[in-house]
Amino acid sequence: MYIKRLVLVFLLVLAPLAAMASAPGVHPVSPEKGLKMLTEGNLRFALGQSTHPNTSFSRRLLTTTEGQAPFATVIACSDSRVPVEILFDQGVGDLFVIKVAGNVADTDEIGSAEYGVDHLGTPVLMVLGHTYCGAVTAVTTGAEVHGSIPALVDNIVPAVEKARHEHPDADTSELIVKAIEANIWQAIEDLLGKSHAIADRAKDGRVVVVGAVYDILTGKVNILGAHPRQTELLGGVTPPAHADAAMHAEPAKDVAVHAEPAHAEPAHAEPADAAHAEAAVEKATAEGHSETAEAPSSGGFGFFSFIVFVLLLIGAVFVLDKKILNPDQD
Repeated sequence: MYIKRLVLVFLLVLAPLAAMASAPGVHPVSPEKGLKMLTEGNLRFALGQSTHPNTSFSRRLLTTTEGQAPFATVIACSDSRVPVEILFDQGVGDLFVIKVAGNVADTDEIGSAEYGVDHLGTPVLMVLGHTYCGAVTAVTTGAEVHGSIPALVDNIVPAVEKARHEHPDADTSELIVKAIEANIWQAIEDLLGKSHAIADRAKDGRVVVVGAVYDILTGKVNILGAHPRQTELLGGVTPPAHADAAMHAEPAKDVAVHAEPAHAEPAHAEPADAAHAEAAVEKATAEGHSETAEAPSSGGFGFFSFIVFVLLLIGAVFVLDKKILNPDQD
């Protein structure tokens, strides 16, 4: 009876502590660190060395009792070949993922991104496109689409038109590649131009907003960095009412529905804040690329410290049970 009682007390106390010790992603991290964790995880995945972290019962227990604290919000394509948590080698509670065909940023996606960035406080916001994207290919080649799909891919039209304008001599395959990247920038334009919450956090460096392309063959993610016009984009944000009207407008049948004027060219630049945000992205991107070979930190209070603490706990439980709760058993 004594042994059973001792083991029971030990397990009840140890379970939550074990959860704390094995939860590297629950504490807030800097934008630089968050981007570094993504690049490190992708490197492990691409090399076939994934560690599949944070999938244990203790992790699930912690995120259930303490809530989620992801370090990155990722808008990615719904394509089944783009499993975001897997390709970044992350686990339960690490990433706040928004998947939609063509990785577009329309009303629902922007609202979801605001939840991740503004409510959960993720220090990284990434728009992740990928090679061989079917949605971008459909728009580029003029494929016939039906049902609700036209309203969805309508968000991609401006990117394709821009790619076609900037690369008039590109063949279809080359144009698709250019359009995939342009579509990533288009989504970031929509995010920064239509969300005060995201733009404000980007201005003061609380979040880095980056684009990236995932190669579905090699498994590697190429982080493109900040939008080329981020300073300009952060200078002005379309009021939410206007954003809703623009994003729910009836799609046109021929040319770009979201032509450049619809994306609110900024009228009130704020160079100091915008420059700060751009510098933060450059720093985060540089640190992420330069330190990918470094082993990721485990967080928490360390495995060795945890073992020492457990041993002390066992001793304390033994003394408590032996000397105080059951002194007659001496």
